[in-house]
Amino acid sequence: MPCACKKCLQHAWTLGLPSKPPSKTAIRKAFKAAAKLWHPDRFENEPIKRAEAEERFKKIQVAYRELWEHSENPELSPADTPFARASVKAAAPIIEEDLSVMSFGGAPGCFAPPYLPARAAEIIIAHLETKERVLGIVDLSGAGLRTRTFAQYILFTSNRIFVRNHLSIVSLLWYTDLGEINLVDLGKQAKPSVWQRTVARLNGARQRLSLQIYRANGTPFFSITDQADDNVKKVIYNFLLQKKAQTFS
Repeated sequence: MPCACKKCLQHAWTLGLPSKPPSKTAIRKAFKAAAKLWHPDRFENEPIKRAEAEERFKKIQVAYRELWEHSENPELSPADTPFARASVKAAAPIIEEDLSVMSFGGAPGCFAPPYLPARAAEIIIAHLETKERVLGIVDLSGAGLRTRTFAQYILFTSNRIFVRNHLSIVSLLWYTDLGEINLVDLGKQAKPSVWQRTVARLNGARQRLSLQIYRANGTPFFSITDQADDNVKKVIYNFLLQKKAQTFS
């Protein structure tokens, strides 16, 4: 039964819902409509309006998550939900609330709750099912972009992995179907020339790694080479090893 406490009524108003929050399906639909209306990217050339949109979008995200979590746990106050507690900690470590959340060390294009950009939040809401949690997302669209587009990404939830590739095809892999995970040093696969070794020394070039993820039946799922920094690949590699160990323990 929909909650009609003061906090939920306020969140419902933020999403443009009736005075009494309806079903979870209606909450999700209202969130998508509000997020589309106030997406900051719509006001790219209007700095003042964009700043307002960013603030509204933050409130829309909080309203959606607290309404959603409170409908699952009506005995809790919306202010006591895990998402709400994490959101008010402006400078708190992102792993304080949930040790399973990924930590990318501030690497560009990498995000974890509760610090998620608007576009990442849209993608996550579109994919997540009831009681599924987001653990991290990496924008694989390319380095040096002014605005994070997430045209390509890899999303990690509590249950599975989502990937959108350069062809805009979205694939998913359940952790229960996770196979071999390899971190390959491409520099060792072929002997570099004298010129390549000289340039590498002058530039202080790091190892060039390729992260290769397979399904349990041995077929390739996805690989990351040029789309992300080597340190990010290492974070994902270690995370997947831990997930695999937990899943099959």
